[in-house]
Parts: sequence; C-alpha cells; structure tokens
Amino acid sequence: MVRFKEAETRDRKFISELNVQSLNNLLWPLYIAFICLNFLDVYSTLLAMNKGAYFRELNPIAAILFGLQFHGFLIATVFKYLPAIPLFYTVFASDPSGKRVFEIRLVKFAGLVALIASDILLVYVVGLNNIPAIVKLAFLSP
Repeated sequence: MVRFKEAETRDRKFISELNVQSLNNLLWPLYIAFICLNFLDVYSTLLAMNKGAYFRELNPIAAILFGLQFHGFLIATVFKYLPAIPLFYTVFASDPSGKRVFEIRLVKFAGLVALIASDILLVYVVGLNNIPAIVKLAFLSP
C-alpha cells in the first residue's frame, strides 16, 4: 500500500508540473500531422483501388468493408477518422474557471502520448507502404 501511495504521489507531482502552454504547442502540430497522415493513407488506398489491378487490402476489417464497394469505403473512412474526435478534444480542452487544472493537464498529457504513438504508427504505414504506392501509381502507371 505504501508503494502505491508513493507512485501516486510521484505521478501526481509529474502531471502537476506540466506546462499547459507547452503541451498545447506540441499537441497542435502532432494533431495536424495525424490528420494529414490519415488523409495520405486514405488517398493512397483510393488510388490503389482505382488504378491497381492487383490491389489487396492487408487490414482484414477494411478488406471486408472494401468488398462492399463505395459504401464500405465510406464506412472504413469514417472508422479511420473517428479517433480524431477525442484527440481534437485533447488539443482544445481548457479550464477557464481554474477548477480542473490537474485534470486538463492529465488529458493533455494522455493526448500527447496518444498522438505521438499514432503519428509514429502512421508514419510507418504511410511512409513504408503508401508513399511508394502513390509514387508508383501516380507516375509509373499509364
């Protein structure tokens, strides 16, 4: 029980010392990168579906949705952008009254961690798979 209290105190101190303005300065570009990388992912998938004769979606859930043609593509796109809603909240969360300063810092820190992880994953997916596919389809296809 003592170790739990020590960890809780340490974590609370860490969150309480975070600068909200610095967090906001980090959250904005990470959120914009998240939206742009999602757009590139959807765009490259759409390009591949329309131009690639041998297009095969590797995500099993998206593959099922793409089998439904345009409606499935719309549903997959909605699912792709759904995480942007709570992440948007983390960017704009504020407490003008000053009653929930700790909670706002905690939400912003969680958003920062989520955006860093999401952006790293999307850079990997888009950079490794999609950018070469976009270049190939856009410039090398007749």
